[in-house]
Amino acid sequence: MEAQGKVKIKLIENGPAKIEGPVTVIHPDGMEEDKSMCYICRCTRSQNKPWCDGSHAK
Repeated sequence: MEAQGKVKIKLIENGPAKIEGPVTVIHPDGMEEDKSMCYICRCTRSQNKPWCDGSHAK
């Protein structure tokens, strides 16, 4: 499914990237997830990559 519409990416200071809008996240194994909002880890410490789990705060 190809996402349509405006997508916003907000880089949170010392935190994740907040992505809002119709997006499809494609994982390395080919699994696809359609999202309307998600937080992507930027610090690489998350134990639930690509999603932020708050590890940056530690």
